[in-house]
Amino acid sequence: MNLSPLLNLYNIQAYPTTVVFNQSNIHEYEGHHSAEQILEFIEDLMNPSVVSLTPTTFNELVTQRKHNEVWMVDFYSPWCHPCQVLMPEWKRMARTLTGLINVGSIDCQQYHSFCAQENVRRYPEIRFFPQKSNKANQYHSYNGWNRDAYSLRIWGLGFLPQVSIDLTPQTFNEKVLQGKNHWVIDFYAPWCGPCQNFAPEFELLARMIKGKVKAGKVDCQAYSQTCQKAGIRAYPTVKFYFYERTKRNFGEEQINARDAKAITAIIYEKLETLQKQENRNKDEL
Repeated sequence: MNLSPLLNLYNIQAYPTTVVFNQSNIHEYEGHHSAEQILEFIEDLMNPSVVSLTPTTFNELVTQRKHNEVWMVDFYSPWCHPCQVLMPEWKRMARTLTGLINVGSIDCQQYHSFCAQENVRRYPEIRFFPQKSNKANQYHSYNGWNRDAYSLRIWGLGFLPQVSIDLTPQTFNEKVLQGKNHWVIDFYAPWCGPCQNFAPEFELLARMIKGKVKAGKVDCQAYSQTCQKAGIRAYPTVKFYFYERTKRNFGEEQINARDAKAITAIIYEKLETLQKQENRNKDEL
């Protein structure tokens, strides 16, 4: 069977080439040929996590973004190999930032004049556009060596306003140990590398549990005695302080996870257990 006409029809010029047919739409896969990444490619076609920008939509969505909106944009060219390697990581990162950071990309081969106007001199050029200020279209360029989803995610989260509360020995005692709210606390030291890497993840956690559990941070370099009393032996250490209303006292539990979603799951499971205990105690009364 002669497949040449078919290959010519779909412009197949190299092997392997993976093409996804979605009715009349044809999408060529440009990443590494692994089952996991091809499945992610198909999932992203069905539910796009990255907004494909044009000069017009860039101006409408990014340049004229609302005051509380932030964007991460990848300026790329299809022929650029580092851009091809970045794309699946970029999409993977975008899926983890849904609802927090808008993520887009713009094809600088198709819109060369626009990218030149935006002073894009290399590909890929990754920029973070923060909340609007008096400075026109202010942005931050990514200069890191690692362009994987995790590194880019941490970089982007680092620009978001802090949600967690910085605690002193006095406020830790008053709000956490003597209060009537649930708290998750990040005990850290400013010089600690893993603490610096974890800080954006903790801020993400603070946003995810907002309204149900308060999030606080204690600087163990500045307040070493507070951390010693709390039994902190390594940095960062995450502890969950839960208020048992029926007993009117606090319990605490150390959490060893370092992923916001995993920590959230642990906390919510504990809250569900506490609620069941409270319901049983009420029934017994």
